[in-house]
Amino acid sequence: MFAEIQTARLLLRPLRDTDAEALTALAGNWDVARMTARIPHPYPEGLAKRWIAEQAAARENGDAFAFAILLEGRLVGLVGLEHQDGGRFELGYWIGEPWWGQGFATEAAGAAVRFAFAALGADSLEAGWLFDNPASGRVLAKCGFVRTGEMMQWCEARGQAVKCHRLTLAADRRRPASELALR
Repeated sequence: MFAEIQTARLLLRPLRDTDAEALTALAGNWDVARMTARIPHPYPEGLAKRWIAEQAAARENGDAFAFAILLEGRLVGLVGLEHQDGGRFELGYWIGEPWWGQGFATEAAGAAVRFAFAALGADSLEAGWLFDNPASGRVLAKCGFVRTGEMMQWCEARGQAVKCHRLTLAADRRRPASELALR
């Protein structure tokens, strides 16, 4: 399986143990964690190393593909695909607060979408965004996702269920994308 994806400004690569410190610092930010379903707050010491090891095993099994998002060699966020039933994958991503509003989430998510269809043969992708994070909704819309409904989603950081907009993107409905540079 391809190890790295190069975009115009970013390098997406599998996570490494050496990413744990930066991952902990970025994910430990309340404003990042509260906009995701799975990041706890406060972010426990040692969690990043354990999670990175789990992701390596999941990649090996073909169950999940987590990528560090690097800008000029520096970790700025994560993007990942998790295998669901059949040929479906769920897309998830987050960007560290210092890099918000610069298009990095859209660039990384778009690359992950192309990877899912081109390299993994995905039939469709699913994603969601919490009701108070419309920026994430704009990222998904730019990637071609269409809204399918709403649901209540547990948010680890908030310790409660919050309204979540659900979206999907079928392989035959995706927008034309620039060539995927895989290395």
